[in-house]
Amino acid sequence: MASLVPEEEEMGILEQYAKYNPVTFLLQFVAAYGWYVVGAIGLAVLVYKKLKPAFDKYNLIQQDADHHKDPDRELSRMEAIQRAREKQQQLLEQASQRALEAQKEREERKRAERAEALEKYGAAVTGRKLGGSDDGYLPLSGGASASTYRPPKKSKCSGGGCGK
Repeated sequence: MASLVPEEEEMGILEQYAKYNPVTFLLQFVAAYGWYVVGAIGLAVLVYKKLKPAFDKYNLIQQDADHHKDPDRELSRMEAIQRAREKQQQLLEQASQRALEAQKEREERKRAERAEALEKYGAAVTGRKLGGSDDGYLPLSGGASASTYRPPKKSKCSGGGCGK
């Protein structure tokens, strides 16, 4: 009997640990109230979708009322928006100008490298095609135009079954 007392005490500690363990608590909560949570979330989504247009309309009415009370504030807000747009446009134009200058610089460097290679190696660097384009020679055509491969005609009787 003396050996059962520590096991009972140990069992009590394990039960207490399981009781206060967050993972176990969460799993027990979901097992007990999971469908209620799902229903509450669904109901909240439905209510949100129903009330969102009314809330937006209320905000619009409030903004209009504020505009009528203080038209200078609306004017200053519009001017601030216009200044922000102009600033963004200037930044865009500057970035475009830098990109254009970088592209011109790359093209100039490439042109200089080609000229240097042409001086160094001669006409071999120009990339001329062999045979030229006006002689009509196509190396993959097989040479003579009359001797082209034609596959044999397929018989309607494959496997030799027509004569029987």
